[in-house]
Amino acid sequence: MDIRSLKYLISLYTERNFTRAAEKNFVTQPAVSIALKKLQDEFQVKLFVVEGRDVHFTQEGIVAVEYASKIVRLIEELNGAILDLRGLDRGVVKLGTIDAASMYVLPGVFTRFSERYPGIDIHLEISSTEALLEALVDRRLDAIVATLPIEEEDTLDVFPVFTERLVLIAPPGHLLSSRKRVKPELLADYPFISFHRGSITRRIIEGALRSVGVEARTSMSIDSPEVIKKLVSSGLGIAILPERIVSAEIERGELSAIKIEGVSMERKLGLVVEKERYLSLHLRAFLDVMKEELGVILPERLLV
Repeated sequence: MDIRSLKYLISLYTERNFTRAAEKNFVTQPAVSIALKKLQDEFQVKLFVVEGRDVHFTQEGIVAVEYASKIVRLIEELNGAILDLRGLDRGVVKLGTIDAASMYVLPGVFTRFSERYPGIDIHLEISSTEALLEALVDRRLDAIVATLPIEEEDTLDVFPVFTERLVLIAPPGHLLSSRKRVKPELLADYPFISFHRGSITRRIIEGALRSVGVEARTSMSIDSPEVIKKLVSSGLGIAILPERIVSAEIERGELSAIKIEGVSMERKLGLVVEKERYLSLHLRAFLDVMKEELGVILPERLLV
């Protein structure tokens, strides 16, 4: 038995698919199959049953996953505790963030942290909130900055970091751009360039519009707000984006901001960590700097 086999077992339990379990661990499917066969042989019991494409865990398998999760967590805590003994001269912080936060909220934190702790590297993963949450729970990331609200709050600690206003934008020359404010019902006549379906920001926007009887007509769905800006500038549609992301283009006259009568939209970004997880000294040092730079209210257990 080794920790890799236990991680494969946990991944198979959560994914119920050998291919996805292998992808999660960056190995081949045969590697997972061989390791888990050896694990079952060692226990001399069936941990799961494969029926077609479905994987069903036995009672013994469920118990094994529960203990495997505890063992993996303890080993990770042990590794973290030993690394902490080396102090803050060397180390790595694995952080995930949505792209807007990496460009407009966190750069000052990164700069100050690197000045204070030049020997600690920051490994940054930029993705959607959904993908970041998965990476956090899988222990591929130490902490994430993501769009709120987060649904899995029973296993996660969430701390608000930043609130930003969402604004309607259109290209210069657009029928809406000549107005400082518009009635909500007018928006139904124009194609929207939106965040991808399932995006928390998109849900916030669509919920606010529905509250005043408007159903946005989405013509394109894009992950990146930077790409959405460019498509709006090209005249392919209108969009609603965080104000900080579009402020420079509005000042230069490349985009127009229009108020929607009776509608006020904002989104919140938050720091997310796992409740029961050991937080390394390096991560706590980073969170210390985040608290200083952004004024985030954090409990003592998250700080140096």
